[in-house]
This record gives sequence, structure tokens and C-alpha cells, in this order.
Amino acid sequence: MFVDLDLRRRREELVLRHVGGENDRDLEAIMSTFSHPRYEIVPTATVYDGDAAVRGMILQQWEDLPRMHYDAEEIFHSAGGLVVETRTTCPGTPMDVLSMNVFGFDEDRLIVERCYFDRMLFAEQLATTRRHD
Repeated sequence: MFVDLDLRRRREELVLRHVGGENDRDLEAIMSTFSHPRYEIVPTATVYDGDAAVRGMILQQWEDLPRMHYDAEEIFHSAGGLVVETRTTCPGTPMDVLSMNVFGFDEDRLIVERCYFDRMLFAEQLATTRRHD
């Protein structure tokens, strides 16, 4: 299915605003990007569905990893949304993990972020990061 350039542009701007909100620790900016908040963390088979669940997950992540930073390195468009290759780092630590994040859309409304990453690599680097704190 062909996705017109204007829809692609709007979706990409929304996702970059979403990532920016994560990096700025701006919960309201993140939540405003969703028409229905939902995260699916595939390696752990964990789903956070709805406003309260997503807010709780984000706040817990910030508490656990207050310096985590995301860079959207590559963006690929599809009929159903965007796939973003994301580099996750924690400044001042050796953490450097690539992930694939699928942002699912209903037209221009964000309805899910589905995260794929190497769970073992993340756990190993998380342990190293905590030793540096």
C-alpha cells in the first residue's frame, strides 16, 4: 500500500516528538503523541496498555535509568507505521544498545510502540552501567 508523502511526514514528526519527549523526560509530551497509549516490549513479552500503565512504565524506567538517552538513527516507513532503529545510551557509562522500535499507526494516530532488542546484551550492559553509578 502506498503511503502519501504528507502522511509519512506527519508520522515521522510525531515519532521524533515522542523520542524527544523521552529524552527530555517530558511525560506529557510523550503521552500527547498517542491516540491510545500502548507499549509492547517483545523480548520480555510485556504489554503496557492504557494511560495509567504506560505512565507507570515510563516513570519506573526514568527512576531505574535516569540518564538513558535515545537516538533515532534510521527511520523506515511502511503502510502501517514506522520502524525506527534506535541507539540507547547512558552518558558516562559503556551502555550502547541498538533496538528496533515499530511505531504502529491508524492513519496519523499513534496506537502502539513495539520494542525489539537483544535482551541478554541489554541485561549485561545494564549491570555494567549500574557499576558505574
